Amino acid sequence: MKKLLAVPAALALMTQFAYAQGGSASNPPFEMNNTGVPGQARAVRAMKASATVAAVDQANRTLTLKNKEGKTETFKVGPDVKRLGEVAVGDTIAITYEEGLELDLQSAGDPSVAPEAVAVGDRAAKDQAPGGVVAAGVRATVVVTAIDQANRMVVFQGPQGQYHQVKAGPSVKLEKLKVGDRLLATYVQAVAVELEKPAKK
Repeated sequence: MKKLLAVPAALALMTQFAYAQGGSASNPPFEMNNTGVPGQARAVRAMKASATVAAVDQANRTLTLKNKEGKTETFKVGPDVKRLGEVAVGDTIAITYEEGLELDLQSAGDPSVAPEAVAVGDRAAKDQAPGGVVAAGVRATVVVTAIDQANRMVVFQGPQGQYHQVKAGPSVKLEKLKVGDRLLATYVQAVAVELEKPAKK
């Protein structure tokens, strides 16, 4: 895996465009599940979307995409995309967007972790269709501020004072958690992009 400083802007914009279909509702709270490691819970959710290549300008490195609603938009493709020459009109850009949250209970002696960024990426091999994966996230210590045992909801506060709510799945022993507990929270967003060629007739 190659370390990246940030998610490429073009990839982020393409993702937003592909998912802009009929509007999007706010995501429900993560449902945390036991990982089998004491004091650790994790949740992952994913969405898929696609857009069709409507035009390619190799000289100016621009790509025009059309989503399922028929809307088109042109994007500037940066030098981080190495195989633009293989992209053609009619190809499909398949995008998988995934986000995950991991919570680890910290003991009394563990130091608090200040917010730190995490970013990694990788590209498809030369013998595979053009594509790549970029993941970026943040890790920090958070503090449990409220627990609703009946509805299995937990509220925790981040280092900047922001509040977040998660739901404890049936495998999580919620009765062992208490207000004031510190958790090491790791939140990651990952985007995988793959080029799909139309089937030959």
